[in-house]
Amino acid sequence: MAKLVTKFKYLKPGKKKKGGYARYIATREGVEKIDDSQIHAPATEKQQQLIQKIIADNPEVTAMLEYEDYNAKPTVGNASELISRALEDVADSILNEKTYADYIATRPRAQRFGAHGLFTDEGKPVNLREVSRELNQHEGNVWTAIISLRREDAERLDYNSGERWRDLLRSHSHEFSEQLHIPMQNLRWFAAFHNESHHPHVHVIIYSTDTSAGFLAKSNVNNLRSSLGKEIFAQDLACRYQEQTAHRDSLRSESKELVANIIAQINEGNFDNPVLESKLLELSKILSETGGKKVYGYLDADTKALVDDIVDKLADDERLSQLYELWYQDKDFIHSTYTDEPAERVPLSQNEEFKPIRNAVIREALNISEDRFTVEDEDEVAESDAEPTNIPLDESDEEELPQPRFSEFERLKKKAAAGNMYSQYTLAKLLLDRNSEHYEPETAVEWLKKSSDRGNAVAKYRLGKLFLLGEDVPQDTDEALRWLNNASDDGYEYAQYLLGKLYAEGKYVEKDVFFALLYLERAAMQNNPYAAYLAGKLYLTDVENRDTYRAVKCFTVAAENGNSYAEYMLGKMYLYGNGVERDVDLALSYLNSSAEHGNEYAAQLLYNLSHSKNPSVAMAAFRLLQHLERIIQNRLEDERKSKEIQTDKKLRRKIDEKREAHGLKHG
Repeated sequence: MAKLVTKFKYLKPGKKKKGGYARYIATREGVEKIDDSQIHAPATEKQQQLIQKIIADNPEVTAMLEYEDYNAKPTVGNASELISRALEDVADSILNEKTYADYIATRPRAQRFGAHGLFTDEGKPVNLREVSRELNQHEGNVWTAIISLRREDAERLDYNSGERWRDLLRSHSHEFSEQLHIPMQNLRWFAAFHNESHHPHVHVIIYSTDTSAGFLAKSNVNNLRSSLGKEIFAQDLACRYQEQTAHRDSLRSESKELVANIIAQINEGNFDNPVLESKLLELSKILSETGGKKVYGYLDADTKALVDDIVDKLADDERLSQLYELWYQDKDFIHSTYTDEPAERVPLSQNEEFKPIRNAVIREALNISEDRFTVEDEDEVAESDAEPTNIPLDESDEEELPQPRFSEFERLKKKAAAGNMYSQYTLAKLLLDRNSEHYEPETAVEWLKKSSDRGNAVAKYRLGKLFLLGEDVPQDTDEALRWLNNASDDGYEYAQYLLGKLYAEGKYVEKDVFFALLYLERAAMQNNPYAAYLAGKLYLTDVENRDTYRAVKCFTVAAENGNSYAEYMLGKMYLYGNGVERDVDLALSYLNSSAEHGNEYAAQLLYNLSHSKNPSVAMAAFRLLQHLERIIQNRLEDERKSKEIQTDKKLRRKIDEKREAHGLKHG
């Protein structure tokens, strides 16, 4: 059963009102006065008959939390809860707008803010008589919503008071405006909280002062449900972000292990799909005869259908289909907060979240038709997070501080305060550890600066990355480049590599391949494999700086220092004679070494050669498999990160701000 139940409806102007249950509503307070000794007795015959009639007239009642309770235990108490809530749920269609506003504001168990329970945006007074009059005269549509929780969830999440719901709805005013397509200046909404014993809930009335504005499509309803569900249950995580059930942990662990196993299987490099290869070859021929822009949106219907077919043939691979299903299972978890229905499964080619794969198919088909020499390393090579593992951590004097008086952290602080640059750097790293109780990035920056002042190039590099990424401290690109250049001037190879990469990509700085190669070659001269590989790639692919001789030279440095992608590129170049004299034996030597070092592309190319396959077509199919695997894996990680509460101070601060906004105490 969904944790959060919502119901959105609207009343058309001039709609004929129906009675039916009005008399019951008028007398329901008496019905609620049940002798406590009878609430666990079986539901009475009259209750059962009334429930049957309610369900016959309003089948959606079976989606209520109250119905689930009644269905599991048809007692007098559960029957009464169901009847009360069901009749309340249809009250907006039984009563006119004026009466409905009065009803939700004044009915029993409506929490009152003064004379009634109606509330709206902050700073706007609510006069029930004026609201009723305005609604009574309103000639446009009026939307109503009921948002309900289980009592145990409401208590745990602190959604057991009108103030809490009021703050939640106020924070979503702009979303009401966006999803109902009502400009903020015309938006009117009012709500009341009903603190029911089993399922506390809130009623919302929304309309526009401009009667021509506003509509609520199914997708908008889903967006509102999702947003409210995430907000409500994010507070659960905020209050208890380290408390997860053993079952949930087990499932997540098993899922991660399964993903790792699937990816390992894909990376074995023995992908063989003749049907897919045939369709790619067919698409390449069509595109070679097609004029105009060759992207999915510009293709004719038949060619689009072929691209879709290729995507779905990829998705038929057992390993990818498992990944795709795991992605859907994560979506189902999110949906479970506000609906019982699992996310609708659609073919991969029709899934809007995976649209990029369609143009990837087109690019691969063009690679075949235009006989392009490809570089297979997108998102594969270790990037600027690569750092040496032999950084001195603590080279202070050998003086030992008395163990009983000082903790390890205090000992480190004392050494850092004494001026040891390595201890200062080590202390800063500890203060930047988001899983540490000592996490304090602002103080870490001060210690890194002290270490830098004493000539520690690694500390300068770390400062540059901190200001560049802006994850632990406010982003400051100018400050980042200043520190990175200082570290580079000190000869620190990883700072040189990072600067070269930034200029090569045009990220944070204006793209300049000349400067990129300048920094990268400095690092390559120190045998940095990442810098040497990227320099070789630029010399091979950048039109203005193309230099095959230098590309081979840089790739060779990277290969000699263990870079499997450099080995793979050298293998391909010598295999096809691309810019070098063809040498099959040397090519196979590089490819075998690359495959032994775990490069899946090299393994696949060797497999293709040993099975007399068309290398360009078979490699295109394999690249698509890899590309799609990465997309799904990234989506999986994104979904999981959105559900996990990280223990870094930055997020804690956001959580505290949310809690303070809702009047919660820290603890």
